[in-house]
Amino acid sequence: MCEIKTTGKPTRAYRLLEKIPAILSWSVLLMPMIFSLYKPKYVAFFMAAFVFLWFFRTIEYMIFLLYSYFKFKKIEKKDFAEKLYLWDSASEKLSKKYKKVRKYLEEKNDIIHTSAVKHIILIATCGEDIQVLRDTIDSVKNSDFDMNKVVVVLATEERMQPESSIIAKTLESEYSHDFSGFYSFAHPADIPGEVMGKGGNITFAGQKICTILEKQGEDISMYLVTTLDADNRLDPEYLNVLTFHFASSVDRQKSSYQPIPLFFNNIWDVPMINRMIAISGGFWHMVESARPHRLHNFSSHAQPLQSLKEMDFWATHTIVEDGHQYWRSYFHFNGDYFVEPLFVPIYQDAVLHTSWKSTMVAQYKQIRRWAWGASDIPFVIDAWWEKRKELPVIETFLHFIRLIEAHIFWATGAIVITMATPIPGILNPSFAENGYDDGVAQMLSFFFSITSIGILISIILSLLTLPRPTKSVEFLGRIWSPLWRYGAIIIQWFIVPIMTVGFGSFPALDAQTRLFLGKYLGFNVTKKIRAEKK
Repeated sequence: MCEIKTTGKPTRAYRLLEKIPAILSWSVLLMPMIFSLYKPKYVAFFMAAFVFLWFFRTIEYMIFLLYSYFKFKKIEKKDFAEKLYLWDSASEKLSKKYKKVRKYLEEKNDIIHTSAVKHIILIATCGEDIQVLRDTIDSVKNSDFDMNKVVVVLATEERMQPESSIIAKTLESEYSHDFSGFYSFAHPADIPGEVMGKGGNITFAGQKICTILEKQGEDISMYLVTTLDADNRLDPEYLNVLTFHFASSVDRQKSSYQPIPLFFNNIWDVPMINRMIAISGGFWHMVESARPHRLHNFSSHAQPLQSLKEMDFWATHTIVEDGHQYWRSYFHFNGDYFVEPLFVPIYQDAVLHTSWKSTMVAQYKQIRRWAWGASDIPFVIDAWWEKRKELPVIETFLHFIRLIEAHIFWATGAIVITMATPIPGILNPSFAENGYDDGVAQMLSFFFSITSIGILISIILSLLTLPRPTKSVEFLGRIWSPLWRYGAIIIQWFIVPIMTVGFGSFPALDAQTRLFLGKYLGFNVTKKIRAEKK
């Protein structure tokens, strides 16, 4: 498949496929300008259709965000340690849904006891401060779960020696007695065919720990691997929730399990724009969790060790190994693969650097790296053609259309909405003379009135979900109570138009254009700088 082709120089055919995302995005942006000179009526129809699509997505966003929030709060109130007991004892107190699932698994002779489920917490690190790693490991240690069934693995980089080795040995001496095992593996530098990035790092560590466990006689089919970045912190119930979903899955080896990433660790320490991006990013992942038919792997997620071994762990040729892992798994299992939402958070850092300017640059680069997921479009086309006889046609087609729609809309949506009326009118005065701009403007006015409801919902949910601020605010020569920070939440939602263009469309277009030109992005490590280190 494509993975073999892209470890070296891409073929000419594959390079043509890599041009597709940029061609589609730039066509969406440029064609209305060109047609406004000759066919302004067609431009009006296009703009109206685009505005309607944006309106539909806004309504969808509001509905699924509310659903996900209430689901999130419902899960938060449950005692999953008790649910594990109810599952193992086949209690009558199990919900109707899980009684049916358990009966189905009993008929398949596929019931597993939750006490047999074990976990590997694989932490990727590349030069982070030791206290950042301590915070992450402490969140695992303090989980409401038996640590005798948890193995912690530090995936370090050889290129960061000797510092990474010193940190690994220090942490091993501090935590080795807190888990069933604590290991560190230094990923060798410059392995042929690999790009510098997280994929090669965690793949090397995953292969090592898998070999160790097999030599110890462990049943690797009962192990789940959760990949974490150095700054991630587990919710105390995460391992219980994950264990329950794994045990109650009707096809557990062909599933992965996706918590909700919330960038709240340092949310009150970052500039307003970064706070806004962090909150809206977390909300977007809540929305995606409410739509499991289109949910993909992102950042920290869990997958069975046995399945990972079968597919040689993660991709080592791309800087977006998380989203790419969805497609690798989908094709590996011939379409019989599902990402199960957990509705439990894993807390991460919002982007913070040493100055306001460097923080903005780091934020842009992080989003551009996420947008490099557009490189999955040529991969999917190539792999789909190769396995076309083994894949479900309609389901694969729908997944592919969603992939294209997501990346093209990401790169163009905010820009098209912004230029919907002024640009065609400037290029061709007849656009305004014929009243086309009035029709589009009226639609936009209605759209923005609906959007204001979505912003109001987002403001309320921001106030309900964010951690309570503890630091005072200095403003206009006065020291204000920490609670005044909530006022910034209301103000920040009014910068949505700037954020969606400058930190949404632009980095996505940047990534797609680089892919078109063959200027492949390297992995840019987002530094984990805490406020006290700033």
